[in-house]
Amino acid sequence: MPYIAIEQTLSIKRFSTYRQAVMAADGKNCGVKALQLYEWNAELSSRFFFPLHIYEVAMRNAISDAISIRYGQDWPTNTVFQNSLNDLDKGTLLSAISRNYQGVGKLLPEMKFVWFENMLTSRHDGRIWKPYIAQTFPNAPTTMTPQNIRQALKSACYTIRKFRNRCGHHEPIFNNATLHEVYPFIVQSLDWRCTHTRQWMDSNQSVTELLEMPVV
Repeated sequence: MPYIAIEQTLSIKRFSTYRQAVMAADGKNCGVKALQLYEWNAELSSRFFFPLHIYEVAMRNAISDAISIRYGQDWPTNTVFQNSLNDLDKGTLLSAISRNYQGVGKLLPEMKFVWFENMLTSRHDGRIWKPYIAQTFPNAPTTMTPQNIRQALKSACYTIRKFRNRCGHHEPIFNNATLHEVYPFIVQSLDWRCTHTRQWMDSNQSVTELLEMPVV
């Protein structure tokens, strides 16, 4: 196989990350193994998109449900809710509404996921999470306070979102410090929301299988 040609096509700078990882692991430069690592990284990114997809849809729906309990089914147009947001999140919401608003169902996938992550900050504890998190995440441990549950969901969401962005931009994930945390975070958050959905996702994913077969 013409490894040098492939390396040049992908760019020597991009490929150097994989060469260096192989050198660090084996003590020698090996283009063949570097390409195998590149293939493994790309395949793992691909496999992650199924659980990432389920997690993102489930979380934005859960957060929307919590907001709707407090502010009504048409919460995006509720001015009291709008004014409870910081300037950046309010601007993002108003901008999305201005683009031919057709209800919550159409709006949710148009919003960047970081907006939903920001709804998991302490700013919204008193209005949303302390009174309603048990309804929204009914399987969360009863030994945890609403604030602790919200904090755990926020921390997981940050890690998962950053990781998803790396996958989406075709960046290396094999050397990501959170690689082995991401799927457990997805499982936990989803399980707190709906055990049946978590079981279905878990039975159809192939991430954990590939994680057990690292190249380096």
